Amino acid sequence: ALKEDQPMVEVMTDKATVEITSPVAGRVAKILKKEGEVAPVHSVIVILEKGGAAAPAPAATPVAAPKPTPAPTAPPAPKAPTPVAAPAPAPARVEPAPAPVATEAQRVLAAPATRKLARELGVELGAVAGSGPHGRVTKDDVAGFASTPKVVSAPVPTPAPVTAPAATPLASTPAPAPAPVRTFTAGGEDRIPYRGIRKATGDQMRRSAYTAPHFTYVDEIDMTALYALRKSAAAIGEEQGTKVTFLPFIMKALTSAIRKFPNVNSTLDEEKGEIVVKHDIHVGIATDTDRGLMVPVVRHADQKGVLELAGDLQRLSQAARSGTAKRDELIGSTITITSAGSIGGLFATPIINYPEVAILGVYQIKDKPVIKDGAIVPGKIGYLSLTLDHRVVDGGTAAHFVNHMKRLLENPGLLVL
Repeated sequence: ALKEDQPMVEVMTDKATVEITSPVAGRVAKILKKEGEVAPVHSVIVILEKGGAAAPAPAATPVAAPKPTPAPTAPPAPKAPTPVAAPAPAPARVEPAPAPVATEAQRVLAAPATRKLARELGVELGAVAGSGPHGRVTKDDVAGFASTPKVVSAPVPTPAPVTAPAATPLASTPAPAPAPVRTFTAGGEDRIPYRGIRKATGDQMRRSAYTAPHFTYVDEIDMTALYALRKSAAAIGEEQGTKVTFLPFIMKALTSAIRKFPNVNSTLDEEKGEIVVKHDIHVGIATDTDRGLMVPVVRHADQKGVLELAGDLQRLSQAARSGTAKRDELIGSTITITSAGSIGGLFATPIINYPEVAILGVYQIKDKPVIKDGAIVPGKIGYLSLTLDHRVVDGGTAAHFVNHMKRLLENPGLLVL
């Protein structure tokens, strides 16, 4: 049996995982799509019967998979991967029973995503004051409630009995349970379903690799001056609860270079034979998550300052990793950054996020000796790699583009210009 608004099924699209709640109180009459099965858009995945008793066929409430909103920047393309349904198992038949009385949490006005966040944070919705229309509780209300320190009365300690030293046992801290050891057997294998975000990413990468002729330009950047500036900015950001990394500065240099070489921020409309240069700069940030590769988008990056960009990056990366990112936060990028700086490596040649024509790779900054004014001094050195679609951008443009970024990042005071 299901209660109204109770989480019922998760549907995974090519961009995000969406939780669908039961629209009525009742029971599952029939499951039409099995767990892991591909469900075409608008298809019925489960039929519910209102209340506890069987109802006539017309009263059955079909639940259809949601229709993903198409990306506004993408040109006509083959049919996108359809959602994958993961319906709950059908419960055993039970005798008709009166509909349960709604709990306080159910009576609270809140969207399914807000209820899911409340469950994850252990927050009782009935205790949260709603700031939305008609007192609706929003995700910000839940997050704010969870982050507010709660006053807890300290219990009065009970005096411990006095015992003779010889009779006092030695205190010992129980050892943590060892992590389960992964075992591998001769001739064994694991089979992991190739679907959802993993398949969508694979399809996108294959299409990009076999459509656009890739080439990559790499340069070495002396980040010594930027390193000092970022340290000062991080202290200011900490006062505002914002973590400032090197990425916001790199984004500022990137958007400046795009204004100088706008074709890098474009798509190729092969059907019409046109290069479509985008006026808006929406930077996608490739993010590694437990669910796979996600690309949340920082919109109008050229119109924002370093601290604002840092706040957007922090918020979007957290949403992507927690699975709470909205679909419109995952579509519409015009150029993408992939960063492995926190992991390591020298540099790589990433695949373009089709239908874009460029992707910037950012890597770890390392201590290396550099020559300045004839003397060997320590420096902070990193690499940038710019992979481009050679149909749209030539090698000379790539070199000028990265040189422009290099000049700004090595002299970060110029970024204010």
